[in-house]
Amino acid sequence: MPRTQSNQDATGTSSPREGTRERLMTAMIKVVGSEGLHAASVRTIAKAAGCNEAVLYQHFSSKVAMQQAIYEEIVTEMANEKREIAKAAEDPKTLIDRWVEATYRFYDLKPYAFAYVYMSYPPLQPTDASFVGLNSKIFKDAIQAMTPPQGHRIDLSPGNFAIYRAALLGPPREIHSGEISGNAIDYLADGARCARDILIRPID
Repeated sequence: MPRTQSNQDATGTSSPREGTRERLMTAMIKVVGSEGLHAASVRTIAKAAGCNEAVLYQHFSSKVAMQQAIYEEIVTEMANEKREIAKAAEDPKTLIDRWVEATYRFYDLKPYAFAYVYMSYPPLQPTDASFVGLNSKIFKDAIQAMTPPQGHRIDLSPGNFAIYRAALLGPPREIHSGEISGNAIDYLADGARCARDILIRPID
């Protein structure tokens, strides 16, 4: 499991009602991010948030609605940062390096939020199709618009992109499961190099 957990996995607010909502969201993120979706019963979430079960329904129409709202909030936060990276990067190498760095920093700052989106079991399926693969779409659109290095091509074929994605998420997954130690950012140099080698291929 991650060594630290930021208290910013949900945005804090000032009023008592909004504070309760944020405590519920933070509790859901931590339970799902550490134990999986199956462990996130209303009773467990309410207990972790320090309130009774009925309070959850004052803020969300259902547990599923709450799970969806959290998923969309986390993905939106990630996507906003990734869009800025995509706008600023001028070449594929820079895009990949900054993308990997942002991914690993997000995990280190908000491990349970990251796990909520990418590691929950069973996987949470967003009901709004626009959130499915949103960050991957931002990345693909950005890198496809760039000119690859001379003598190279960008390989975004489905199989190759799946390999890239597995490599990108590898360090956070292994840290989260306790297989490796340290912070995800410790693996930035190797992670970025692997990502570049997978996606930027010599022309045969």
